[in-house]
Order: sequence, then C-alpha cells, then structure tokens
Amino acid sequence: MNTNFKTYTTTFILLFISLVAFAQNSAQSILDQVSKKYSSYNTIKADFQLVGANHTQGTAEYNEKGRVYLEPGSKKYKIEAGEQAFISDGKTQWAIMKDIGEVQITNVDPNDQSVSPSNIFEFYNNGYRVDDKGSETVNGQSLFVIDLMPIDKTQNVTKIRMRINKTTNFIYDATISDKNGNEYTYKLSNIETNRKFSSGIFSFYKHNYPNLEIVDLR
Repeated sequence: MNTNFKTYTTTFILLFISLVAFAQNSAQSILDQVSKKYSSYNTIKADFQLVGANHTQGTAEYNEKGRVYLEPGSKKYKIEAGEQAFISDGKTQWAIMKDIGEVQITNVDPNDQSVSPSNIFEFYNNGYRVDDKGSETVNGQSLFVIDLMPIDKTQNVTKIRMRINKTTNFIYDATISDKNGNEYTYKLSNIETNRKFSSGIFSFYKHNYPNLEIVDLR
C-alpha cells in the first residue's frame, strides 16, 4: 500500500476522532451550563405541552397541556394536566386521577430514568452519550440542538433530541423516540424562577379530594 495513502488515512481517522470528541465536549458543555443555571434557582414554574404520536402505526396525535412546579435538586414537584395531577414531597408521590376517581400513592423511585415534566431540567445528567447537532432558529429563537443516546441499550428510549435557547440556557423542548415507533415532545413555555410557592404545594391533603378513593401502592 502507498505510504502517502497510509498517512492520509491515518490523518483522516485522527481528524474524525477529534471532531467527534469536540462535538461531544461542546454538547456536554452546553448541557453543563443548562444544569448549572437550573440548579441556581430555588423554584421553577413552567407551562408545558406534550405532543405524541406513533408514526409507524399511524395513530392519532396525542396533545396535552399542563403546568409544573419544581424545587430543583429536591425531587419535589407538582404537575397539573387536565383531570390529573402529580405531587411529590421528594419521598412519596401522589397520582391524582379525577377521571377514574382515584389517588394512587407510591414511593419516589430514585432510579427512574423516564423523561417527564418533573425531571426535564436534569434527566440528561447521567446515562447518555451526547452529540452536538448544530443550531436551529424557531419562532425567532436561536436554539442549540443536541441528541442524547442512552448508554444502556436495553432502555426502550432510542434517542432524545433537546433544543436549548442560546440566550437563556433554558430547554425549549425535548423529543423522545422509542423502539415502538412512538415519538413525543415536551415543549416548555412561560418559565418563571424563584417564585414563592404557597405553603404545602408539594404535600397531599386528603380533604381536598373528598370523593376520590385512596389506593396505597407502597
């Protein structure tokens, strides 16, 4: 084999590896900035929209709107969405489902890797390989685009694409794809920080739901 060809091939491989490493480091740096900003707040309140569909089966699009209240780093949250609400004090979760007349009580799972409004600002900190996909402009907002692939290939999730506002370092949206052909997107809006929440917002009070059956699954 020609020596020059060997040299060019080796140089190309090294350059490719360097570019991949740079892209990953760049994407990780962006995520680190998002995490740092999120962790600096005492509270976060945001509206969200969840849109989902199965593109392989052609199922109807699912669309839901709600609001989330968070205390960063504590696993305390309250999510309101239609006839459902979810409250966590960091140890216990109450799933309030008015549509079926139940309140289900479970322990908070510290190893839960699913993406939801309750952890959308921090789920990406562990267990993913990151890839910088460049930038996009949406509705006048300049966004970083980052793909996250689960390191654990047994997970049902195959890819998560995050778009992050370059100006605010807040997450604009996150689109999750899974092995069953499902794709759903959480889009955040009206983000407010360091608001003083009402006392007991992350606690469940039975008297507020007198007509619902309490089902303790702990």
